[in-house]
Amino acid sequence: MKRLKSVSLLFMVMVVSAVLLIGCSKKGFYQGMYHGLQQQEELVHPSDAPLPTEQLSYETYLREREAALHRDE
Repeated sequence: MKRLKSVSLLFMVMVVSAVLLIGCSKKGFYQGMYHGLQQQEELVHPSDAPLPTEQLSYETYLREREAALHRDE
């Protein structure tokens, strides 16, 4: 039950953040959503494995995504 409240609270925070970011740049909005979804995933599906010391940055994610899209062409 406590975990459900945490996830619900996180979801509400993400929605409020998204609403506040509407006036920001498109990149800023997507970057905020990317990091928020990473945090939500960690809460919903916790792992016993140690977390990496450095999470994948949004810029690195975009570079890898673009490379993968161009590989598929």
